[in-house]
Order: sequence, then C-alpha cells, then structure tokens
Amino acid sequence: MLLPSARIGATESISRVLCRRGELLSVAETSAGGLISASLHGIRDAHVFFRGGVVCGCAESRAALLGIHARSKLTSTEAHALELARAVRMKTGSDWAVAESGVAGPSPGERGVQAGVCALAVVGPAGFKRYAMLWPDTELSAADAYGQPPKIERQERMAHFRDGALSLLLEALEAHSLQ
Repeated sequence: MLLPSARIGATESISRVLCRRGELLSVAETSAGGLISASLHGIRDAHVFFRGGVVCGCAESRAALLGIHARSKLTSTEAHALELARAVRMKTGSDWAVAESGVAGPSPGERGVQAGVCALAVVGPAGFKRYAMLWPDTELSAADAYGQPPKIERQERMAHFRDGALSLLLEALEAHSLQ
C-alpha cells in the first residue's frame, strides 16, 4: 500500500500531467467504493482534469450508470475492468479513464474469487490501454490462500485497490507521453 505521502505524490503527478496536456479523466469503481475518485478529487486543480467517477457494485448499477447491460465479461477480470474503463470514458467524454473491478470481501465474490483479487485498467487516446491484476497479500499463509479468511481487513483491501489504480494510471500516463 502506498504511504499517504506517496499517494499524494502520485495524485499530484497525475494532476500535473493531465493539466499540462489539457486532458480529462474519469473513474469507474466497484470494490474500491469511491476511494480512487476521492483521492483524485481531493487534490488542488482537480476541477481542471477530473470529469467524474462512478461506483457500480452490481449489474443493475453498471447497466443504469454505464450502459453495460450484458454480463459478457466476468467481474474481477482484466476484460471487465477494460469494459468499465471504456464505458465511463465514453459516457463522460474524457480522454482517460481508470477502472477497478475487485473483491473487497470478506467473503469470496462471484465464481468464488477470493477477497483481495482485483483487476485494473486504464484506457486513453488512440486506443491506448494498460491493465493489471492485484492478488491477495503475498504474506498470507497457505491456509489463507485456500479459502480461510484473509488476514487484512476489507478497508485495507479497498485502499490497496485504490493505490494500485493510482499507480497504474500514473504509469500509463508516463508511458503514453513516451510514444
């Protein structure tokens, strides 16, 4: 997990890049519960680049808010995170979008996916995309990996998802500037 000073540094770097380029950003979240949006919206100049965020924790909210009606993509997968990112980018008219689809727990999600599993995606101009998977804490014991309750709490997993999304977004913005 990013330390608060590192998280602030990451969000400020994201802000600088987007403001300098005059680009807009939107966010789609499931299990992070708005933490990604709050981190971005909480920094100076957010009004210049932050188009908005959507928290959609079920199929009905994905349909109503993002227009994703078919359950064509399984949740907590890279394909689903990409679908969320593309949908929120299109709905908000932003240049960039970051999305998260995970299982905060404490119980497993759909298909028995363990708490702590999270798919992240960033989409941007000219078809740019970047995605990643987060897995439960590597310090978990073998018993935890085989279905026992995770050692970290729900709120810690949510923060881990937020930090992963911010890191992936900053990495994507930096990579795109090198193209």
